[in-house]
Amino acid sequence: MIRHDLTYWPLVVSRARGTTTLDDQLDFLAQWTCWLDRGEPFVALRAFADDDAHLRPRGGAQEMKAWLWENRGRLRRLVGGIATVVLPGHYERMSRIDAERLFGVPARLFIDIGAALDWIEENGLLTRRIKLDRSRIARSLENP
Repeated sequence: MIRHDLTYWPLVVSRARGTTTLDDQLDFLAQWTCWLDRGEPFVALRAFADDDAHLRPRGGAQEMKAWLWENRGRLRRLVGGIATVVLPGHYERMSRIDAERLFGVPARLFIDIGAALDWIEENGLLTRRIKLDRSRIARSLENP
C-alpha cells in the first residue's frame, strides 16, 4: 500500500508499506498525474517501509514505462527532485537504477530520512521556502 502526505506541499511525502499490487501502482501513477495537473513545481520524498514494499507487481514495469513516456515533459518541468529512502539491505540493488535518467529530474537514493531531507534543502529543490518539520515528516513515514 502506498500512502501520500501533501501536508508539506510542494514536498510530497510518500510511503510504501507491504506488497504493492498493480492497482496500488496504478493509483500511485494517478496521484502523480494529479500533482502534475496542478502545474506547480514540487519535490517528492519517497520511502520504502519494509522488504515487501521493495517488490514490484507483475505488469508494473510496462505501466510505469508508458506513464513516464507520456509525462516526461511535465516531469522535467515540474518535479524539482526525487529523494528515495530505502532499507539498507536494498540499497545496492536500488542504486543500480538510474532514477535521474529514468525520471529526467535530480534524484538520489538514501537509507536515512534525515539525509534525504538534507539533500532536498541543501540543493534548493523546493521552489518555495518552507520550514520542514523533520520529526513530523519522520512520524508521517512511520505511521500506518
